[in-house]
Amino acid sequence: LMADYFESRKSLCGMFLIVDIRRRLTDFDRQMLGFAESVGLPVHVLLTKSDKLKRGQAAKAELEVRRDLEGIAGVQQFSALTRAGEDEARAKLEQFLNGHDGT
Repeated sequence: LMADYFESRKSLCGMFLIVDIRRRLTDFDRQMLGFAESVGLPVHVLLTKSDKLKRGQAAKAELEVRRDLEGIAGVQQFSALTRAGEDEARAKLEQFLNGHDGT
């Protein structure tokens, strides 16, 4: 069903992939990245719950995910609790909606 959705939804202009910063990328996350890549859909990864880690740990986790993705998606820390990263995520959404992937 997911493959069909990604192939048939011509209105999709970008995807936010929500990942718990403490868990890193899972096999399911990689599958979602594969679906997006197969149809040329830009992806931005939100590393959520960044407030649960110390700054150094969060920065290290972000760097590891960036390296793992090898530039195929944007990555940022995000916390719904503290609203950290909200402005950056909104800016990325605007880029998607205006047809610029910006990764």
